[in-house]
Amino acid sequence: MNLFFEVLQLALGTRKELSRVPSARKWRRLCVESERQAIVGVLLDSLERSQEELELPLLLKLRWIGLVQVMKATYQIHCERAQELTKLLNEAGFKCCVLKGVGIAQYYPDPERRQCGDIDLWVDGNRKDIMAWLRSHYEVEHVEWHHIGVNCFEDVPVEVHVHPAWMYHPLYNARLQRWFSKQSGSSGGEGQFVVRDELGFAYPSSCFNAVYSLVHVFHHLVEEGVGMRHVVDFYYIVRKLRMENDEAKIGEVVDIIRRIGLYKFLGAMMWVLNYVCGMKEEELLCEPNEKEGRFLLDEIMLGGNFGQHRNDKLERNSVARLWMLLMHYPSEVLWVVPWKIWHWGWRLMA
Repeated sequence: MNLFFEVLQLALGTRKELSRVPSARKWRRLCVESERQAIVGVLLDSLERSQEELELPLLLKLRWIGLVQVMKATYQIHCERAQELTKLLNEAGFKCCVLKGVGIAQYYPDPERRQCGDIDLWVDGNRKDIMAWLRSHYEVEHVEWHHIGVNCFEDVPVEVHVHPAWMYHPLYNARLQRWFSKQSGSSGGEGQFVVRDELGFAYPSSCFNAVYSLVHVFHHLVEEGVGMRHVVDFYYIVRKLRMENDEAKIGEVVDIIRRIGLYKFLGAMMWVLNYVCGMKEEELLCEPNEKEGRFLLDEIMLGGNFGQHRNDKLERNSVARLWMLLMHYPSEVLWVVPWKIWHWGWRLMA
């Protein structure tokens, strides 16, 4: 097996030891790959589990630890900013929760080791009211159908979501938005906006995150690329969902994923979780799809986090990329261009 996958499994606790001890050169390559995939903090766990056996070069180990210390400082800043925004929005009468970032980090054994990029807040309320409040307090940088880019802080980018995510296919999108509405709590759902006292902000349930994160990862696959950080996020979401031991919730998750046309993609993710992360088959949410899983894994290893390291012609939103994906997910990819044309018109009128 790929040594990178073995080190990842060691970090996740699904493997007890490596099949071989990496050379100093191999360790350097593993460190570079962990940076490409944005899981530097996760892989450090594997180094700490077997410090004496793995023979990591001292200078590389110090560099690795230094990267994680920077990551921890960033995490603390993100938490503080999320607390500030939550307090301000709640005082203004808006419920909100943190999507991804420091929200999903709470599923990790050590949240500080989950690399964060920006703060995504889902705000429950009327778009016009949300926009009016944001414009009165901050500089609005861009407006899209599902989110609003806001210049709140100098040190952390912020996106305020009116809709957590979307589907290109109009029927699938309608089904997804209805499910989000049900889950918001305003219609009697679980309630995603309960502020955790120990954190000072809210983050969604595992049931919600299982659907939301899969949709989010699929969009990255279509538009730019998927990294191993997305896979590790999903690993911890599924593990948390299984630990709750609620088959009704799991059934609901699989049902809505099937109804929005992403069941095949869910199978691909399950195969990657099993093959790369070492998750047991009985813990998976559905039957793994090896064909689509291998395709997804190739994309992950080729492009790294957000596909930033690709050196081919399949760049973000390119025709070549859509053509390649059309063979795998036609029902969604066929609606990408119509949706973008509609969205362009919507932005002109917004």
